[in-house]
Amino acid sequence: MTEDQHQSTRYLIQEKYLSLEKRFTITDNAGTIRYIVNSSFFTMGDKLQISDANGNEVMRIRQDNLHFHLTYRIFSTYSGATERELALIKRTGPMWQHKLQINSINGEYIIEKKGSTSSNEFTLTKNDNVIGIVTKDASPTKTFYWVDIIDSNEQDHALLLAMIIVFSCAQRLSMNPMAKPAIK
Repeated sequence: MTEDQHQSTRYLIQEKYLSLEKRFTITDNAGTIRYIVNSSFFTMGDKLQISDANGNEVMRIRQDNLHFHLTYRIFSTYSGATERELALIKRTGPMWQHKLQINSINGEYIIEKKGSTSSNEFTLTKNDNVIGIVTKDASPTKTFYWVDIIDSNEQDHALLLAMIIVFSCAQRLSMNPMAKPAIK
């Protein structure tokens, strides 16, 4: 995805490991906070709330615990609307493949590692077309994900960013093979 082929919007997702309040902060390329993701403590599985910059909850992410494959659901919670499921996300394929399959109201998506097992780049595809590139940069206290999403009227950026949040959660679970570093 080169600059001259497609216009894209860049986001930075910052995951804070030791934060008691905000677990993820999502900013745009100008550094403006677009979304804040808070987590619920002392729960079985992940329970996350995504709020816009004004503090209005827009989505919820829930991990399903009773599945063979790692499974998450994303729900819309825009104010005044009834909660509805937007996406079902499952880990698929061999454990070393780092691949999530997403069935959403906007179609089917796949997030998977790009290149070798030691690569920190991932692709987000819809109908076999790359619509986003994710680059992971980790430190001992936080992880950054640089997310480039191709601009299109068909793309729901908030939902795509929620998918990347799920991808981050799937990678950090200690029992999940996606969380283990590549053996060189």
